Amino acid sequence: MWSVLLTLAATGALGEVVNVPVNNDTKFGFEIDYADNQFLLDGKPFRYVSGSFHYFRTPRQYWRDRMRKMRAAGLNAISTYVEWSLHQPKEDEWHWTGDADLVEFLNIAQEEDLLVLLRPGPYICAERDFGGFPYWLLTRDPNMRLRTNDPRYMQYVEKYLTEVFNKVKPYLRGNGGPIIMVQVENEYGSYACDTDYTSRLRDIMKQNVGNNALLYTTDGSNVNALRCGYIPRVYTTIDFGTNMNATKTFQVMRLYQPRGPLVNSEFYPGWLTHWQEPFQRVNSGAVTRSLDEILSLGASVNIYMFHGGTNFGYTSGANGDENSFSPHITSYDYDAPLTEAGDPTPKYFEIRNVIAKTRGSCDSARGRPRQSVGLRGRQPSRNFKSHQEHVRPKSGGALRGTTEATGREPRKIELWKRTARFEGI
Repeated sequence: MWSVLLTLAATGALGEVVNVPVNNDTKFGFEIDYADNQFLLDGKPFRYVSGSFHYFRTPRQYWRDRMRKMRAAGLNAISTYVEWSLHQPKEDEWHWTGDADLVEFLNIAQEEDLLVLLRPGPYICAERDFGGFPYWLLTRDPNMRLRTNDPRYMQYVEKYLTEVFNKVKPYLRGNGGPIIMVQVENEYGSYACDTDYTSRLRDIMKQNVGNNALLYTTDGSNVNALRCGYIPRVYTTIDFGTNMNATKTFQVMRLYQPRGPLVNSEFYPGWLTHWQEPFQRVNSGAVTRSLDEILSLGASVNIYMFHGGTNFGYTSGANGDENSFSPHITSYDYDAPLTEAGDPTPKYFEIRNVIAKTRGSCDSARGRPRQSVGLRGRQPSRNFKSHQEHVRPKSGGALRGTTEATGREPRKIELWKRTARFEGI
């Protein structure tokens, strides 16, 4: 079956030559079926239930642990920002190792059977210092206008994005990798309306991504945000939490994205906390009711955050304007399903149960085996426990196995037997 061996020269991926086994019968890709309002993963109907997990908020030694717990909850994708300031702390200095090893993060995601929604900014917000911008941008020209089409700003943006895409190109879905979507900017409609800027970012990303992944935007679920955040030829999505009616809110998305799958790119199971505030919490019952409604509509969703982690050093951001300043605390626990330390909460198991109800109801892609795209020629380790065994309720109950779309009995997910099957819900 594995009759073709594709050799990729991944100059950006640790400088290695990578060997990727390719199935002759598989055409990799991620696209939109506008007629039936659905995504197509490798040509098959698909939707994702994703969770946000930022590699820069968790030491790399724990990346696999967090991903395995996310997969055990029923997620089939993860979403992460890429933080410019982490990777280019000085204009002439780039960091891509240790906790900044984005390539390794993508490798682990692929090995753990998770697709990836990549959010490279250049501005990411994310409650990070300067929204993820490197400090040195402020020292180049006092008249430079950030997040605009100002050439003095865009010259640095283009260099940064080129570096990022040189690293991640082999990992785009069209190249056999896990990255199915790439976000353009971040909730730009809440900031400004410079369409020249957003169109320029689209063109830079399209030049690097081609048709190998889907470009998308994320904006608040109100008309003003979508009016300024909308970018022609980029897929429009929205974000909202438990205080919104999903059916009515998606009608706002339809004003700017009349056809295609419904998507909530940031569904909030918790919230951020500022200094001098009580720790912010969102009731689990409200989270599961809203999530159930979203999934019942056939929508794809990304849970922001599924694991929050920590703002190490002085990387916490702040909210405010000229009249106010509200700094974020060091913890980014977010009242997420996995705690700051990575432990499952009761909310985790309640969310898992909601996701389990939809399994097999959405797509036919699950019935088709998908091979490993081992971008460095690696196979999943035989020494790890199965996803089921990795997370168990503290009450003593065991996690249930997944059920195939064909209706077979739950199977034990043994990592060494799997070949990175990117499954739908």
